[in-house]
Amino acid sequence: IEGKLVPQCEEDGTAEDLLREIQAEKQRLYAEGKLKKKDLAHSTIFRGEDNKYYEQIDGAAVPIESDYDFPNSWDVVRLSKICGFIDGEKNEGRFVCLDAKYLRGKSSGDYLNKGKFVTKGDNIILVDGENSGEVFAVPHDGYMGSTFKQLWVSEAMHLPYVLYFIQFYKDLLRNSKKGAAIPHLNKEIFYSLLIGIPPYQEQIRIANTTRELYARL
Repeated sequence: IEGKLVPQCEEDGTAEDLLREIQAEKQRLYAEGKLKKKDLAHSTIFRGEDNKYYEQIDGAAVPIESDYDFPNSWDVVRLSKICGFIDGEKNEGRFVCLDAKYLRGKSSGDYLNKGKFVTKGDNIILVDGENSGEVFAVPHDGYMGSTFKQLWVSEAMHLPYVLYFIQFYKDLLRNSKKGAAIPHLNKEIFYSLLIGIPPYQEQIRIANTTRELYARL
């Protein structure tokens, strides 16, 4: 998170180009009806002369708390800048229901004739239940379970880097759920998380090193 896992390389450049690509992608998805207008909200986070972080919102610089000190070659954004929740495409036809039990290998699955369709390789996130915030890779085409949303991550980002970031905060997300009878993912906290945006090649190095470290556990 603080850029200490792998070295920074000047030849990687900065993350500014990535942010422009992300904003253009969100505009395109909004035009296609896949994102909502609120998803286009824009703010700028910067480090002030006092070495503290501020968020520029509607012309005002608002101080924000951060537990981490990000490298100068990184940009800092809210998680909502680079990812979001999508309902999935409504479809008809016989496909298996991709609920949590099925995805964990604890059920042979129920087949449905219609539902919210996702394809192999998509990522879906639990938004209801005790394990809200857990992300699954879709193993094959099917219909999302009712407790899931499709997780959109900008193509400008290295997907494993973002998924490791979300995994890092899994305890926070599970412990900050809303609702009594059926707990729900606290989307406000999810979207407000601060994520450092390294240059793309550095994201790859961080994700690869993280994977190697997990393999040793």
